[in-house]
Order: sequence, then C-alpha cells, then structure tokens
Amino acid sequence: MSRVAVLLVVLAAAGCVTTGSTPPDVGNFKGQASQPILAKLGPPESRDSVAGGTVYRWRSAVRQESAAVQITVVDYSSGRPMANQETVFRPQTETCTLSLTVDAAGRVSDFTRDGSRQACAPLLDRLGMP
Repeated sequence: MSRVAVLLVVLAAAGCVTTGSTPPDVGNFKGQASQPILAKLGPPESRDSVAGGTVYRWRSAVRQESAAVQITVVDYSSGRPMANQETVFRPQTETCTLSLTVDAAGRVSDFTRDGSRQACAPLLDRLGMP
C-alpha cells in the first residue's frame, strides 16, 4: 500500500468519533419542554416528521490545526520494505450532529449527539452546558 493510501486510511479513521450511546449531557433533556431548547439552539439544519413527532438536527464542525496522527511509512532504502510508525501533525476536522426528537405534546422524547464533545461544543455551548 502506498504511503499516501496509508495516510488517507489513518486520517479517515481518526476523524470519525462517535459516542455510541446517549451521553448524560444531552440525555438529561428527555421529558422536558422542547421550546426552550429549540430557542437556544436556533433554526435546525434539517427537520423531519416522524410518527407522532418531529426530529430536528443541528450540525457543527471544529477544525484542529495540529492533530497528532499515526501513520505507517514504508522505507525501501535497504532494498526490502521496512514499515515504520511515525507521528505527524495534520489539520483535521471533527463533526457533530445533535438530534432532538419531539413528541406531539412538545416534549423531548429523545436527544442524542453523534460526535466528540469537542466537535459538539459550539452547539452545547448554546444550551449553557460545560
């Protein structure tokens, strides 16, 4: 595999961070009235009707100027391939999606985040969360 291909695979894997399950920071909003949350977050990027409610989505992206990335470099100077691990610093963008599901009564039935806390910070800051 070429050096560029290895670097692209490593960068793609490093840029994708998901939470797996609902973190407590957004999970605590379940059952609350949706209007204050919607007002704080502002207009959503997308809005979809679902059975008995609506799903609102907001997205954010944070660029890290010097994220440490592990790459594998193959050296052929000895005539035989020698793989070496190196750490390089590259710009990297992390993304976040907040999804708020509101039932027909206007209550939050589900609120999830998909992304790292750092990538979600611009959105969570609007909610007054640390």
